[in-house]
Amino acid sequence: MPLNMHLIETRGTGDIVGLLEILEDMGKPVDIARLDDSLDEERATLMNLLQDAQALGLVHLIRGDVSLTDTGKKFLSSDIDGRRKLIQVQLAGVEPFNSLISYMNKLENREITTEDLETFIEDNFPSDDNESTFGIIINWGRYAKLIEYDSDAEIIKLNLSPTSE
Repeated sequence: MPLNMHLIETRGTGDIVGLLEILEDMGKPVDIARLDDSLDEERATLMNLLQDAQALGLVHLIRGDVSLTDTGKKFLSSDIDGRRKLIQVQLAGVEPFNSLISYMNKLENREITTEDLETFIEDNFPSDDNESTFGIIINWGRYAKLIEYDSDAEIIKLNLSPTSE
C-alpha cells in the first residue's frame, strides 16, 4: 500500500463510522454543504473527518461531493472483526501509524513504553497537542488490533507480524 502522508486527526473511530453510515443512508454522492447541514459538527471538524476518511480509503471527495468507496462499503457490510482487519490495513498506510509500525518492527520485542511513544511523537510529529496524537494512536491502534496497550504497565506492543510492514 502506498504511503499517504496524511496525519490522522480524528480521535475516535465512532465519528468515522457515523459518517460512513450517513453516506450509506443517503445512497448517493452528497454535497459537503448538505452533509454539513445534517451533521452537528463544526465545519473544520467535518473537513478533518472527511480528509481522514479519504486518507483511509473509505470515501471519495470529488468537487465538493462525498461518496463511499468500495472499501467504505466493504467496511460497512463487514462484522466487527472484518472492520478491524480492514482498518488495520488502511492505518498502515497513513501517519502516524506507518512510521510507528516501521519503528516498532525494528525493535527486538516490538514493544515500547508510553514514555517512548511520547518521545516518538515529539520527535516525528511535533505539535501543540502531542497528547491528541497519543490518543489517536491508542484509540485507533486498539480498535484495529494493531497494538495492545497495557495502561497499568504503560506498555504498547505491536500486533502485526514483521512481514506486515
